Amino acid sequence: MWIYLLLFAGLFMGWSLGTNDAANAFGTAVATRVISFRTAIIIIAVLVIIGALFLGYQNITEVAGLATNNEVMASEEDVEDAEEKGTMADLRLKSALKAAIIFACAGLTVFVMSFLKFPVSANQSITGAIIGWGLCYADYSNPAVLDVNLPQIGKFAATWLLNPLGAGIISFCLVFVFKKLFEKKLSSLAAYDKLVKIGYLIAGAFASFSIGMNSSANVTALYYDATGKGANLLTDARLTATIGGIAIAIGVLTFSKRVMMTVGGSIAEISQVDGFLVIIAMALTVVIMGNWMGIPVSTSQAVVGAVIGAGLVGGVKNVHFGVFKRIAIAWVSSPTVAGLLAYGVAFCTRGYFGA
Repeated sequence: MWIYLLLFAGLFMGWSLGTNDAANAFGTAVATRVISFRTAIIIIAVLVIIGALFLGYQNITEVAGLATNNEVMASEEDVEDAEEKGTMADLRLKSALKAAIIFACAGLTVFVMSFLKFPVSANQSITGAIIGWGLCYADYSNPAVLDVNLPQIGKFAATWLLNPLGAGIISFCLVFVFKKLFEKKLSSLAAYDKLVKIGYLIAGAFASFSIGMNSSANVTALYYDATGKGANLLTDARLTATIGGIAIAIGVLTFSKRVMMTVGGSIAEISQVDGFLVIIAMALTVVIMGNWMGIPVSTSQAVVGAVIGAGLVGGVKNVHFGVFKRIAIAWVSSPTVAGLLAYGVAFCTRGYFGA
């Protein structure tokens, strides 16, 4: 049973993701003082778990597929070979160890970036770590391997541009339309402040649900048994996603304030209502992009793009491009660092896992 202790590496990844992604649901609400930090993290924690429970399992197979093609998870051929040789227990242990290594490399990267107040992409960090491992073990000189891996890697990489760009466009349009058609009418209402708070609560709850739906696969997918033959620790996709959601919720409740304030108040000058529309834009982008691309997308990239889009409605002067530049550098650095860490560990353990 000690093999299940290796799940803690994935749970650490989830905790790191929670410390980082909490900002994406309520960062603007907390920064503009509409919602208290305490209220925000409780709502996020609950809705993240619900989102993971009901819809998080949908992204499990995509992450597992990338991991299988990069020699992190066991393939059908590996399982059949282990069954013939009677080495299934050894294969299961090695799969769990590799998953733990990938999650540890990605989780450490996200934790350090979060500590430095960078809202990085946990999804990209995991992808970088998986590819880093694959560069050591998968035969990228083989055209057949490239034919499988490159489209998947390209799909993940495309989200670097499409995800924040899409969120920025949606956010800009929402804020622009609101200011032109509704702002003066609503701001004159006696219950305006209450309406803004209710709007934030609804939007934040929706965003938190989307985080659980989208990101829980990043936490435990590598422990999922995609073969159905006992090659890994967890056999139920819904349970796998739910465990990931719980780990994210713990991160939200314990260490999320630093990044939340960076996203909410440092990237662009936005009003209280703009912040509410930013959350809506982020959540819509995550749902649309996730369904369109068929993979988990970065909520961090989506919310940063949405904040910039909202800021641009008032002019370029409202956007702090110096802060955005640092965040963009972190987006590139996080998968690179995670990949280098994973490659280094893979290289040092070739004698155990095999060339």
